Amino acid sequence: MALYGISGSHTTEACPLNNDTSAKMVLHAEGMNIEQIAQKYKINKILGQYHSALEHTFLWLVEAEDPHLIQQFCIEGGIASFNSVKIIPMITFQQVIETVKKVNPQ
Repeated sequence: MALYGISGSHTTEACPLNNDTSAKMVLHAEGMNIEQIAQKYKINKILGQYHSALEHTFLWLVEAEDPHLIQQFCIEGGIASFNSVKIIPMITFQQVIETVKKVNPQ
């Protein structure tokens, strides 16, 4: 299982605070079982969903098996309908420390 960030942004004009179509998409998502949709795409856990409303950005952290399936999740879940989305492989800070120890033993 790997750790991924789903990072996205949209324009001020596409923001659900300013755009009726985007607002309807967000409110529709409230009624969806996002965890069930995630499992369909082998996303085992959504660890966090963080948004900066006035920056028009978001970062979700997920444990998943395949970044290509995360892409499909973003499409079906509606995230990609008004956001530019990046899927970012992530590691923990502890994993960084362990990697540094292997590469540069003291």
